[in-house]
Parts: sequence; C-alpha cells; structure tokens
Amino acid sequence: MPLSERFSLWLGPILASGLIRTLRWMLRWSSVNESAVLALLRANRPYGHVFYHDQLLMMTYSYLGRTHGRRLVVLSSRHRDGEYVSRTLERFGHRMVRGSTGRGGVAGLKEMIRHLQEGRDVAFATDGPRGPRHRVQMGAIEAARLGRAPLVPVAFAASKKKLCGPGTPSRSRFRSRRPSSSTLIRWRSRSRRAARSWR
Repeated sequence: MPLSERFSLWLGPILASGLIRTLRWMLRWSSVNESAVLALLRANRPYGHVFYHDQLLMMTYSYLGRTHGRRLVVLSSRHRDGEYVSRTLERFGHRMVRGSTGRGGVAGLKEMIRHLQEGRDVAFATDGPRGPRHRVQMGAIEAARLGRAPLVPVAFAASKKKLCGPGTPSRSRFRSRRPSSSTLIRWRSRSRRAARSWR
C-alpha cells in the first residue's frame, strides 16, 4: 500500500470521529421508544441494531448498551470505504466484523450469528452497500433468526435550528414560510403545533 494511502487511512478516521463528536455536541437530541431497547438490556438479551446506510453518520450515539457495559459488533464492508468506516467506529469502542453482500458475506454473517449466540449486540446496515436504497436484505433477518435474537430498527431525522421564537421579529432579510424546529436532530416527528408555519 502506498505511503499516501496509509497516511489517509490513519488520518481519515481521526478527522471523521472528531467531526462526529463535534456534531453530537452541537445537536439537541431527543429520542422515542427507548424503552424497547432498555428492556432488552436489563434482561441481558442480545439484539440486532439495524438501520439504513444513509443514516450511518450519527448512528454510533443511538446505541445504549455502553451504559450497561456492553459493546456493539458492527458488520462492515471489505471495500476501501468499509476500511474507513471500520477504523472510525473502532475509535468509539465498537468491534468490527468485515464482510458484505459482495465480498466475504457468508463468513461475516456466520461471525455475526456467533456473536449473537454468545450474547453480544450486533449492528447491520440493512440495505447493503450496493443497494437498492432502503430495501432490506436478508442477511440481518437470517442472523436474527439463527442467533435467536430480536431486531430493533433504528432511525434518526434532523430538522433546522430555530433562529427565533414564534412571533419574534427576525433581523434577517430572508423569511421562510417553511416551519422551523427548535432541535437539529430528533427521533420523533414534529407535533401539529410545531409544524404550523408562522409569520
């Protein structure tokens, strides 16, 4: 491997993990239905933490097992971009398994099943690195079936930061008729009241 590529693989995850930590610090975070996961953690039951590829960025902070002394095992692609993802997530304390639908898929899936059977939580991006986008592949479902563990779908959504309260004049010349929200990232849909536009 050329020196420049090795340097990139060393520096890239450091910068990416720093960016993710900075974003988390800047976001106001709220969640819904945590009780489903907390019940599994209290019962010491492993589960599959599943999400879509395009929501990977902040997904590390959606895992609640750290507070119960648990560690997440994540399936990652063997391609070059998977190497960056793996090294970045390892900086958050996650354990990586390499394999995807294209390369090493069977071996990776078997290892994930073994982790479930041994009582560890596992994570899958369910739509696969090659897509189709938001179409769940069978790997996570088979792992949960053979590992005798439930799957917990996880998602997040972000909204624009509210610049001023309703009825407060804005100093900006730009006025949008679109509703604004007081949080940048949320795990629940906005209420009817918050969704109304105001002038």
